Amino acid sequence: MKCLITNTIAIAILCVCILTALSSMPVTAADDVVVLADRAVVQALEKGDKAAANRLLDADFTWIDTDGVMWAKEDALRAGLKPLLPSGGDVKIIEHRYGKVVWIQENQGNKYAAHFWVQRPAGWRLLHTTEIAVRERDFEFVRPTYDIPCDNPCQEVPYKPLSAAEKAALDEWQEQESSPAGWAKHVADNYDQRVVSTYGGLSPSKADRIAAMTKRAQSDPNAPKVGAAPALWIRTWDFGDAVVMIACQPNYGEKAYWSSRVLAPVNGLWQMVESYHNYIRASPVMTAVPEANK
Repeated sequence: MKCLITNTIAIAILCVCILTALSSMPVTAADDVVVLADRAVVQALEKGDKAAANRLLDADFTWIDTDGVMWAKEDALRAGLKPLLPSGGDVKIIEHRYGKVVWIQENQGNKYAAHFWVQRPAGWRLLHTTEIAVRERDFEFVRPTYDIPCDNPCQEVPYKPLSAAEKAALDEWQEQESSPAGWAKHVADNYDQRVVSTYGGLSPSKADRIAAMTKRAQSDPNAPKVGAAPALWIRTWDFGDAVVMIACQPNYGEKAYWSSRVLAPVNGLWQMVESYHNYIRASPVMTAVPEANK
C-alpha cells in the first residue's frame, strides 16, 4: 500500500511538471502538429541544436536569408544560421494548408518568414525557408523605354516538368505571367497576406493590384509593354495537391530576386496561392537589350 501511494504521488508530481511546462508555451487553438514542429525547429536553430533541427529538415531543405543568399541544408547548419524571427513573443502566425503542403508565415513588424512544410513518408519536414526584412530600395528603379516581349517566362523557361502536376502548375504560371487577364485568372482570390517583397513589404490585395494595373494602362496607353520577369533557374516539388516552386528571376530595371511559391488547384483551376519575392542584395540592376540591337 505504501508503495502504491508513493507511485501515485510521483505520477502526480510528473503530471504537474508536464502541465507547468505546457502552460509556459504560447499554445493557441490553431496549433497543430505542423505548427508545433515549426516551433520546435525554430527553437532548435536558435539554440544551435543541429541534431534536433536536422530531424525536422527535409533532405532538399534550402534557406534564403534576408540578403537573398540561398543556403543548402548542410551549409546552413555548418554556418549556424539563426532564424530571423524568435520562437516566442508577439510573433504573428498564419497557416495555410494544401494537402501535403503546409505554408506557415511568421511576422513581427517589418520582418517576415515563410516556412514551406511538406509531408514525407517519414512525417512532416521543413522543405524551404525564406526570410525578408523589409527595407527601402538601395538602388534606383529604371523603367524600360522600349517594348520587352515576354518570351521567358511566357513561352519558355529553363526547366522541364516531370509530372502531370508540375506541367499543370507550369502551364498555369506561364499563362498567369502572360497578361493582366492571366494574372487575374490564376492568382487566388484570397491572395491577401500571401505575398511579401523585400522592397514594399506586404502586397496590396488582388483586387487593388488589378485596379492599379488597369489605371496604369489607361493613363498611359502608349507606355512600353514590358514582359514579366524572366526565370533563370526553376525547381519544383510535386506533392499532388500542391507544387512548391522556387525560381531565380532578374527583374527588368530592378535587382534579381528569388521567388518562393505554392501553386495549387482551386476549384479545378491551378492558381498561385503563396508567393514571396526575396531580392538578392548583391545583384546589379538588371537591364535588357532592345530587339534592334540583338
